Amino acid sequence: MIKQLKAGLAGIALCAASGVADAAIDLHFAPLSQTADAIEIGLSISGLADDALGTYDFNIQFDPTHLAFAGVAFGDPVLGKQLDVLNLGGNSVAADLLAPGVLNLFESSLDDAADLQTLQADSFTLAIIRFNVLSGGSSELDLLINGLASAGGDGLSASAAPLSVNTVAAVPLPRMFWPMVGGFWVVLKRRRV
Repeated sequence: MIKQLKAGLAGIALCAASGVADAAIDLHFAPLSQTADAIEIGLSISGLADDALGTYDFNIQFDPTHLAFAGVAFGDPVLGKQLDVLNLGGNSVAADLLAPGVLNLFESSLDDAADLQTLQADSFTLAIIRFNVLSGGSSELDLLINGLASAGGDGLSASAAPLSVNTVAAVPLPRMFWPMVGGFWVVLKRRRV
């Protein structure tokens, strides 16, 4: 009875330890550049340690009254495509709007698990997402993980935090701006004569 209890406790400890190791994987957003008309957000992963990422499937929720999806570039701007470490192309990728304010990102590597394990970085940018700014204010980006798997096909767990983006929409000039400038110019010209 004592041996079974010890074995059970050891099993629980091993399961808890494996969950802690997986929980070290972090997915996070980072604003890269912003203008009055557009914003670029990087989606990165870190803490892979001994694991290599083989596939992911995420839903990104955003406020469609503040932001409009404009495009995505898969891969890290410095390290290259870390799910295509041999740069052979052919990975399955998708970026689709599922509903207003819901963007689905998917990528699956065709590289060999050993190559990913050996050549993939521990931390890298998965994709850079571009949004057009529709109106000023604050918009929160939420990341929902549909699937995350290692190069060997084993499921991975990760933590993800939302990002609050403060957008500043372009302020349009009034319709009468240029006629007013012309009027001031005429008045100044007449004063000199």
